Amino acid sequence: MIWRESGVPSIKVGGKYVPVKTLFLKDKWGQRKRFRVQTILNLKEKKPHYTPAWAQLARDSKGKIGAIVAGAHSSGWIRVGSSRETQPYIFVSLDALPKKVRKKLLVPLDYELIEEEGTILAKEKKEYPWYVGNLKSRLFHEAGCWQAKRIKSENKIIFKTKKEAFKAGYTPHKLCGG
Repeated sequence: MIWRESGVPSIKVGGKYVPVKTLFLKDKWGQRKRFRVQTILNLKEKKPHYTPAWAQLARDSKGKIGAIVAGAHSSGWIRVGSSRETQPYIFVSLDALPKKVRKKLLVPLDYELIEEEGTILAKEKKEYPWYVGNLKSRLFHEAGCWQAKRIKSENKIIFKTKKEAFKAGYTPHKLCGG
């Protein structure tokens, strides 16, 4: 995966944005609860506009991967739960995300899950971007795609970049986007 600067010190982001409406966080008593998360646009208006927030994979300087949940637009801030406080972003572990959101975020990543201090994070197996092509179907997948893992070794071809795959006449897979 290609990681780029996020504007948050020592955290890089990568992958696609995925809409998220719910987070599973600990409340003030330490119990894991479900909280709604929303983007608030036009804060100064009497009736602000609410939309779902966006989640994106985030990696810290030690290589641990979680997610940054931020406002749906560059000007949007988020609100978690019924709190009146707003914030520009929140960094969460992978187990704080709903399963569908977590699956969508982790598709382009070749990862292994690790548990640290009661939270689930991911660690990248290989830190360079690559794509797996299928010689029979002429489709290419991102390294972490479940379909890429099912390709027989005699039908696999590895591409370092998307450009290389397109040049060879391959098409991106619908689900992972290759």
